Amino acid sequence: MIFVAVGTHHAPFDRLLRVVDALAATTGEPFVVQRGASRLVLSRCQVVDTLPPAALTEHLSTARRIVLHGGSSLFLEARSLGRVPVIVPRRARFGEHVDDHQVEFARSLAPTEARVCAPEDLGALLTSWEEPRGVVGDRGAAFARRLTAAVDALVAARRGPGGA
Repeated sequence: MIFVAVGTHHAPFDRLLRVVDALAATTGEPFVVQRGASRLVLSRCQVVDTLPPAALTEHLSTARRIVLHGGSSLFLEARSLGRVPVIVPRRARFGEHVDDHQVEFARSLAPTEARVCAPEDLGALLTSWEEPRGVVGDRGAAFARRLTAAVDALVAARRGPGGA
């Protein structure tokens, strides 16, 4: 299964979703697509608008391939699970975001952290590149661990002694 997630930004990412639907017709592999604000009908994919955190983690863990928009939250979640996702950044000139910060973020990633491409290059990348699995020691996983510890500490402090 190939999992595609475009996040929850208010602008649709139809440029990517059109390519994904066409790829689903040619690969013979199931696609699960979190389409966010888009109302594009994807006739060859299982489509959800949003996913609860547990379902998102399950898809990120079990999918053969992961394709994500260029948002840092989804990227960090995928990396914390030892995954090397394909990143397709949203572009301002297509009305997919307010600016090109996703492009800049994607440019900052090393090839060991993610593969970055434009929607029109996604098919070639998915057929020519095998994701290394179980990458350890990456900065995304380390960040996720530090953030989790910080949040846990704040919750514990707020509850006070006795956990009330």
